[in-house]
Amino acid sequence: MNKEEVHRFWAPPEAVWSRWVKPVLFAFADSALETPAAQSQRLQTAARVQPDWLPSSGSYALIVDLPGEEGVLYGLELARRGYRPIPLYNALPFPLNEKLTPPQARSRTTVEVTPILAAICRETVTLEQIRLSPAAPPAFLLDADRRIARIDPEPGVFDNRSVSFETDFPSADFLLAHAIGSVIVLQKEPDIAGDLAQTLLSWQRSGVSIFLKRFGNVTSPRSVVVQQPSFLRRMWYRISVALSLRRGELGAFGSIVPSAG
Repeated sequence: MNKEEVHRFWAPPEAVWSRWVKPVLFAFADSALETPAAQSQRLQTAARVQPDWLPSSGSYALIVDLPGEEGVLYGLELARRGYRPIPLYNALPFPLNEKLTPPQARSRTTVEVTPILAAICRETVTLEQIRLSPAAPPAFLLDADRRIARIDPEPGVFDNRSVSFETDFPSADFLLAHAIGSVIVLQKEPDIAGDLAQTLLSWQRSGVSIFLKRFGNVTSPRSVVVQQPSFLRRMWYRISVALSLRRGELGAFGSIVPSAG
């Protein structure tokens, strides 16, 4: 299956929410990716999808903010329950010119994105077999580790830390026009990430209700009110994003850290 076919199964042209599928990782889908999913990981993820809390109505959208391939596997479980997984990963897995380079010889990266890419490619056949309705409500997939550097971004390292933006998601008007009046954020952390909070705040202002569901917790999603951060905090966030994150090929996040000299 080539990269165009992989992309088509995740973003079928007839599906309402396909336009928001990020194309970044699909550009790498023809790389050598023979990384099997650990069966224990797959079963563990499936066991943690508690269908009793999932809304039966199509008036809910989900945001799955889980680390690494866990988000992709959870997205497939949600697909089995009628939600269309929408990958919003916007970080490069490695430099574009290293697509044909053996994995062990590629540049070191600050964020492990390759397992996400491998999971998307591997699970394409699974998604094809589910045969979702074009109108299936969306489950937007984010990497919870997108801003966390597992190694220091020193010279020679491929720094692919990233953030999400409001423009990565549909507007509140589009959600409401398609009968989506509530959004459930599924995550492990107790607090919503700062970049995602900006999107949720804009939706909330337009009348979309926000709920938070802790991953692995048996309790139902709870209603939350996203608070407007202070002016100083907003400015600090913008400065930190501008100074610490690197844009690379395809307009996505990821670039080799240059030498100081």
